[in-house]
Amino acid sequence: MTWFLSMPIPAQVLLIIGTVASLILAVLIVYFVLKGVGYLIYYILKGVYLLLKGIFVGLYKLFEEIYYDISGKPKPVKKAPSSEEQKVNPPQTYVEPEIIKPVLKQVEIVQPNAVYCSECGSQYTEKMLEQLAETGIAFCVYCGKGYKANLVEA
Repeated sequence: MTWFLSMPIPAQVLLIIGTVASLILAVLIVYFVLKGVGYLIYYILKGVYLLLKGIFVGLYKLFEEIYYDISGKPKPVKKAPSSEEQKVNPPQTYVEPEIIKPVLKQVEIVQPNAVYCSECGSQYTEKMLEQLAETGIAFCVYCGKGYKANLVEA
């Protein structure tokens, strides 16, 4: 004890703080180690329980099937829920479907000799050109842009 008292005051304070910190750290380490061991034991036992439960339920179902196959008895059918249980169901809420209004396609007027789509830049297909020549209206097969031919009569 004389060695402690012979030290200067700041060294004594630092030694006390260091000792307390070491004790707190040791307690924390012991706490977390015990907590980890507890979790480890818990999850090992839980896994073993679920494993054994699965094995025994499987064996029960297997022997039940074997019993019904050997005895020739029909397997009992589970009853449908009774009408009383069906009445207990919570009322279903009716959700009104959202009305979707059809979008009118915009049609652009083009010259009858146009060969490229102004929207996507792809070349008109033969079918599009025939449609433009016959009815005067066609839609691009790539982007869906509508075109109306401005027929020029000579």
